[in-house]
Amino acid sequence: MIKRFQQLAQLCVDKGIRKVVICPGSRNAALTIAFTAHSELECFSVSDERSAAYFALGLAQESGQIVALTCTSGTAALNFGPAVAEAYFLQIPLLILTADRPAEWINQYDGQTIFQENVYGKHVKKFAQWLPDLSEESNAFAARISNELINLAQIAPCGPVHMNIPIREPFYPDELEPEFSFWRNVKLEQASSRISHNRKEQFVEILRNAPKRILLIGQQFDPDLAQLARRFAQKFGFVLLGDSISNVDSLIRTQDILFKNLPEEEAAFVPDFLLSMGMSIISKPLKLFLRNAQIETHWHIQNGNDLIDPFLSISDQIVSDPKAFFEALLLLEYPYAETKYVSLWQAAEEKWKTHLLEKLSAPHYSHIHFLYRFVQQIPADAVLHLGNSMTVRYVNLLSAFLPNETKIYCNRGTSGIDGSLSTAVGQALATDRTVYCILGDLSFQYDKNAMWNNHLPANLKIIVLNNAGGIIFGMIDGPRKQAAYTDYFKTTQNQTAEFAAHSAGLKYTKITDFAQIETEIRNFQQAADSALLEVFTDSEKDIKEYKELFKLNY
Repeated sequence: MIKRFQQLAQLCVDKGIRKVVICPGSRNAALTIAFTAHSELECFSVSDERSAAYFALGLAQESGQIVALTCTSGTAALNFGPAVAEAYFLQIPLLILTADRPAEWINQYDGQTIFQENVYGKHVKKFAQWLPDLSEESNAFAARISNELINLAQIAPCGPVHMNIPIREPFYPDELEPEFSFWRNVKLEQASSRISHNRKEQFVEILRNAPKRILLIGQQFDPDLAQLARRFAQKFGFVLLGDSISNVDSLIRTQDILFKNLPEEEAAFVPDFLLSMGMSIISKPLKLFLRNAQIETHWHIQNGNDLIDPFLSISDQIVSDPKAFFEALLLLEYPYAETKYVSLWQAAEEKWKTHLLEKLSAPHYSHIHFLYRFVQQIPADAVLHLGNSMTVRYVNLLSAFLPNETKIYCNRGTSGIDGSLSTAVGQALATDRTVYCILGDLSFQYDKNAMWNNHLPANLKIIVLNNAGGIIFGMIDGPRKQAAYTDYFKTTQNQTAEFAAHSAGLKYTKITDFAQIETEIRNFQQAADSALLEVFTDSEKDIKEYKELFKLNY
């Protein structure tokens, strides 16, 4: 069996895989031996399977390359599940290799056995399973489906694929093992998507009759796409909208406040033409504005064939690589003059940015005020990995004050609070930039096993926003009125990150009042190795200060 896995390891290298995350186990021993012995593969040992899968996701997300992930049989495979779902909806390529018992031992009271076929359901692009025998026919089958799955993971839209591998004993090299035919690397060329002449003519015709145009970019990580989007918006007179996780230089960055406080002339902001691409949008006020706008013409550009319509307005689904779409249309000659529509948005943005500056400059102590001061001091080329719930909303509100070069990530595929820190660890290992992982105390406690490995890099900096529980439910009236609010919605807890930080060998500091902010941020930034900064606040004050930002002074 080991010789077959040696061929799999070589095939992975031939197809661009350079990093493998290995969860130690017995049933996957042959996989471990083959991968660790290959000189062109960098292997990471991570014991906690749930954390390991997010770790792999972070590596793949930051590097832009497919990453392999392997574990033993049984519930180990189930623990990959949350990150597999996240990778599917974020379109991150992963090759998941789960070792398994042969079929005759499943549901026979044998150890470490569960039903592993299609265990991730629709959350992988494809599932396949090797045959357990060592015949030449089964070797050819393993070669074929391995080629197919690794290719498929890297075809846009990218995503995870799952290969389940039943393995009989012995698990370790056997001199009597037969030789097998060499595995070929079957290359795949994906057809390029071209923009038809007819579509280009339609675009020009719409521009003539639709002076109010919005280009909306959802979550994406490609700086080249962001640059093309900016050029496109400027050339054709589009208002460029996007959240912090869109990683584009948006015209509007105060959308959370702007769309909650639209003036009476709200109809003036409604576009005639909406062009959208990318994945999710954080801002609920922006979502509601677009859903209620009754937009007549809405083109959505995407790589995949699934019809995605979060704003209930799509008129044209254009299956194309977004960069190819921009590049093709940027070649068009089109006379552009500044429109009142763009000026309307610019004036609104300036108004609400000034409003935010006035509010945030006050010497108040809360998490949003701390983060305002923190984002102004981060290096321009930093990477932010944000926890879900309130953390990503805080930073989204502050995106107008972030350097344009800052790359922002968040696990918004499923928007769970699990796995943020593990993903950030993987990201930090795939870049020379400083990676700041900012997350709430519940998210940190949930995922502190992310530090239970030997791969914590010096460029990882962790900020824990501790207000003794989650406050997202405190922002809405329904949960706060319930008797179960404190224990079952807010989930009040008194744990800190100090012990976990020391156990992992991280430098630990904390902030408990406004006077410490400037000094401790500076010390944290200057730490030579990985460090953890915990910011303690009162949850009720956090809620009050956040809501205060949305109140007008006039």
